Amino acid sequence: MILEEMYNGRFYPCETVVADSQEYRRAVKACADLMETLSERLNKEDYNLVEELRTQEAIIQCEENESHFKYGFSAGLLVQQEAREQVKLRDRNK
Repeated sequence: MILEEMYNGRFYPCETVVADSQEYRRAVKACADLMETLSERLNKEDYNLVEELRTQEAIIQCEENESHFKYGFSAGLLVQQEAREQVKLRDRNK
């Protein structure tokens, strides 16, 4: 049960959920291939800049993902709350 997992500190969706689509796998392979090509063409200093850029982009993406998750989760709770209120109103009007 998810509540048990959360309570016991074993709920890590950001670590356990990984995209598994064909598009995702192609993009991962393309990135690896591009990085390999860049490592062959660029001098060490320039390649280190590319790696740092990728690191900073990953940080940005993680922050955006967290914000989207929080907003989506909150929106889902608001929808649930509104649905309960509608059911209560309907039951009162019977």
